[in-house]
Amino acid sequence: MILSLKNIVYTHKKNNVTVLDNVTIDFSRGNVYGILGKPGAGKTTLLALVAGMDTVSSGTILFKHQNLETLDRDLYRQQEIGTIFQQYNVLLNETALTTLNLCTPNATMQVQRNDFFYEALKKVGIDKKLANQKIKKLSTANQQRVYLAKAMINDPKIVLIDEPMESLSELSLKMVMEYIRIYAENENKCIIITSQSKAIAEGVDELWGLNGGKLSFIKNNVANGKL
Repeated sequence: MILSLKNIVYTHKKNNVTVLDNVTIDFSRGNVYGILGKPGAGKTTLLALVAGMDTVSSGTILFKHQNLETLDRDLYRQQEIGTIFQQYNVLLNETALTTLNLCTPNATMQVQRNDFFYEALKKVGIDKKLANQKIKKLSTANQQRVYLAKAMINDPKIVLIDEPMESLSELSLKMVMEYIRIYAENENKCIIITSQSKAIAEGVDELWGLNGGKLSFIKNNVANGKL
């Protein structure tokens, strides 16, 4: 278990509305988790709390058995968490290769950096030709793969994906979910996906539902062969 949420309550300070009510769930590495909920159900809020972008009203979030409140949040977000939120922070007029270069500045020689980025993009199905095209010219499915590569580039232990599938066709969705599942298993990562679409159900290892602030277990996906 890499992440544990215990009795999480989140209440908006401005309007005193409770969005998350006594949420408890454990997450393990190597698995993909899906959280279903209608718009406004609190899915994005839940991910923001896990990402250390906001703080709980009450309850405890444990990362590797350490209280998140005691950790350096900036370091936690930089080293442990990869995120893909609804408003993607991606430069559509840049290539996938340039985007990865911009989001991971360091002193490594450029040739070595490019080789590293090409390999990262290859893992999600983006070859060198696609890597050098502007992101806005890529198919929607390939854009999603670039977003995945960006979220995973710093080798985070946990990847959070918020409503990434809305504009995908059924076939593209299956392909992207397959990449996500294989990545989680092969790289021993914990991936948490929130969505309002039941179409993600078959691509996750555990499916949960968020409704009225309550998080409820729906099912394990036996088809993924982990049970």
